[in-house]
Amino acid sequence: MRFMKCSEAERRRRAGHRQWLPMAVGIAMLLAFVAPAADELLRGNAFAEEVLEVAEDLDPRLSERLRSLHDSDPEGFAERIAASTQLRALVDMRREDRRAYDMKILELKTDAKVRTLAATVRQARVDGDDAAFASGREELRMQLRIQAGMRLANRLLQIERMEDMVEQLRERYDREVAEAEADVEVRLQNLLEMTDERAE
Repeated sequence: MRFMKCSEAERRRRAGHRQWLPMAVGIAMLLAFVAPAADELLRGNAFAEEVLEVAEDLDPRLSERLRSLHDSDPEGFAERIAASTQLRALVDMRREDRRAYDMKILELKTDAKVRTLAATVRQARVDGDDAAFASGREELRMQLRIQAGMRLANRLLQIERMEDMVEQLRERYDREVAEAEADVEVRLQNLLEMTDERAE
């Protein structure tokens, strides 16, 4: 058997390939680990931005505090968000049902206003400021009416959502009723064919 002799240039080229091969394998392995991590980081940043947008809708001061925490202590920010089931629930609602989200934000803002106003009215009573107490009480009564109206509106929205779901289930039921006999024949044929195959 004859062996082909390699030229000096060919030997250098092959040696160069042998040197680059481990580096190429190393880069491929690095990308295999880094790419998923980078993707996860991007998803985390996107979620953080959504949380900050929800916080802005709730209270610009809350958003400012959270953004400062996010910039100075990302781990602390992540822990804060992980502990806040309400914020995460609002992010999900904002993605899935913007109408329900907008109504919930208004309800939460009204709740906060009611608590603040109630504290002010109680303090006016303690201070003996009858005029401030009387006007504050009327304003509080109005806010409570608004709050009750929002809760009723949210309840009505939930009822509408359930009615839509019931309607979809009813349409599915009607389709299944219409197709029931055909399904029976198809299943009967399939079962008979299976029996025939086993019998053979």
